[in-house]
Amino acid sequence: MRAARLYAPGDLRVEDVPKPAPGPGDVLVRVEVALTDGTDLKTYRRGHPLLLADPPAPFGHEFCGIVDGRRVVAANSAPCGACEGCVRGEQCRELVFLSGAYGDWLLIPERIAGVNMHDVPPGVAPEVAAMVEPLGCCLRGVERAGVRTGDRVAILGAGPIGLMLAACAADAGGRPVVVGGRPERRALIEEFGAEAGDGRGADIVIEAAGTEEAWFEAEELVRPGGTVVMFGGLPRDARPPIDAYRLHYEELTIRGSFHHTPATVRAALGFLASGAYPWETLVTHRVLLDDLPALFADPPRDLLKAAVTP
Repeated sequence: MRAARLYAPGDLRVEDVPKPAPGPGDVLVRVEVALTDGTDLKTYRRGHPLLLADPPAPFGHEFCGIVDGRRVVAANSAPCGACEGCVRGEQCRELVFLSGAYGDWLLIPERIAGVNMHDVPPGVAPEVAAMVEPLGCCLRGVERAGVRTGDRVAILGAGPIGLMLAACAADAGGRPVVVGGRPERRALIEEFGAEAGDGRGADIVIEAAGTEEAWFEAEELVRPGGTVVMFGGLPRDARPPIDAYRLHYEELTIRGSFHHTPATVRAALGFLASGAYPWETLVTHRVLLDDLPALFADPPRDLLKAAVTP
């Protein structure tokens, strides 16, 4: 089979690899379509402590595929159910991860298959169904933010994640405002339940740009007593500045949000199936697997997500 493997930052190769052999409880999926995303692009550019821990590493994690004639999707991890995090109702400390969606076949480990693999509802396009993982993360981010009816929610970043967060915040009763973004991305803001603005004085600010500058800006925008959610990940050695005065004297709440849960993955699939928002507009490009390295090396300016077919 053919698959993309990441050897080092900037070194992505599509090559022949052995077809995975499933063990007990594992599920082998024929990939119908995989989607690019911001995490993959960051990993391609600068590496990743988990996704590129043992190169050459399989690559890609948003997908829709076929098993025994039925269309399925799966999240890229599953909790263990037994660690301290799981017992406390927090994020699992022992997540098992899946990678390798950029290929002909993908092996779903038993733990993920048993908890986070789902049949695709009828009528949902495969490239839309493949968004279940990032949308599950966004639903958890809005959950972590504690969005309530009428809250002004500023979202830093107008990429696919920022637009998904806007839809999730709007669905929770919030009034999302998307801050920044290129003109071609800002044109989609209203379609995802938000408006463009500077976000200043928001009740809640969600950082979804993944830069140190955005982390600092998020803290500066929120109202006194408000909540900031750091959604965009930074490199392990990043040490973004904080406004200690505001944090202490204005009693800000700052929270991190990483990943999804089985509950938000299930909710995401239903949200996608609802057709409440034009999810399909987030797929702006289509490429074959062999063309994927060139796409990552020089992504088009108007790229949101690319659908990759084997």
